[in-house]
Amino acid sequence: MDTTSGEKLGKSPERRNYMVLARYHSLTESVARMRGMKVPASIEAASRFMGPRQGRVYACPSVLAFALFMILVVPTPKAFAARLGGAYYVDDAEIGKPGSCEFESWSSFAANGDRIAVFSPACVVNFGAPIELGTNIVNLRSDGQGDTIATLTAKTVPIPIGPSGFGLAIAGAVIYDPGHQTGNGFIVNVPVSFDFSKSLRVNVNFGAQYNDGDPRGLFATGGVGVSWNFIPRWSVISEVFAIMGPGQSNPRAQSGLRYSPTKDIDWDLIYGRNLTGEGANWITMALTIRIGDN
Repeated sequence: MDTTSGEKLGKSPERRNYMVLARYHSLTESVARMRGMKVPASIEAASRFMGPRQGRVYACPSVLAFALFMILVVPTPKAFAARLGGAYYVDDAEIGKPGSCEFESWSSFAANGDRIAVFSPACVVNFGAPIELGTNIVNLRSDGQGDTIATLTAKTVPIPIGPSGFGLAIAGAVIYDPGHQTGNGFIVNVPVSFDFSKSLRVNVNFGAQYNDGDPRGLFATGGVGVSWNFIPRWSVISEVFAIMGPGQSNPRAQSGLRYSPTKDIDWDLIYGRNLTGEGANWITMALTIRIGDN
C-alpha cells in the first residue's frame, strides 16, 4: 500500500521507486520507486516490484467474492478485528498509544525472481494530537540488480474508531533515494475503517502519489481490505488495490493468514498477485512487534 511495460525494475531507478509505492502499507505500508524509468508505463512497487505485463489479475474475483461473503454472511466470534499493517497495502484508521512503538519487517518473493525486503520502525508521539512517525528501509532486487530506498512516514487519526465503528486517518510519506541523496516523490493516503463487529473490519483507502522521475506526474491510489478474526489468535486478511495512471496494470490483490500469539506480535503469510503491475505471483512473510501499546 502498485505498472508496467516491459522494463525490469533493476534497469530503472524510477521503477524501483514505484515498486515501493505500490506496497506502501499504511504508509508505512505502502513506498516508492519513482526515478528514471525508461518506459512511461511503469510505476510500482514497494512499500513491496515490477516486470513485464502479463494481463489482468486472475486472483481478484475470488478475493472480492471472499470479502463480500465475509461482510454479508460470516458470523462474528468474540475476538478483536485484526489490525492491518506490515506487508499489506490497504491501511486502517488506527495508530498505537502515545509512547508506543511498532517494528515491522517483511520479505516478498516473486515467481519471476524479484524480491523485496523491508524494515519499518515507527513510534507514536504527542504533538497536541497523537502522530505516528516512522520510516521504511527498502532493499530490493530485480533482474539481478539491487537497490535501496527509504521513506519518512507520518500518520494521525482525526476521527478515532468509536462506538459507531467508523474511523478516519490521514497519512503521508516522503520518498528518499540514499544513493543519489535526493527526494523522489511523496504519498498521501486517507484510510477509512468500518467495524461491523469486534471481529470484522472493512478498510477503504484513497489517495495520491507524486513521481518526480520519468514518468513524472500525479497518480491516484485506492484500495479495499477486509480483516476477520475467525478464531482467537487467527485472522484472514484480503485486499484489492490499484495505482491509477498511464501505463498501470490493475487491479492488484493480496490474501493472507495472520497468527497473533499475543496482542503485541503478528506473523503473516501472504499470497499476492500483480503487486507491482508486473503480473507475477508473490509470497510474503512478515513479522510485527509492538512495544508499549497495552
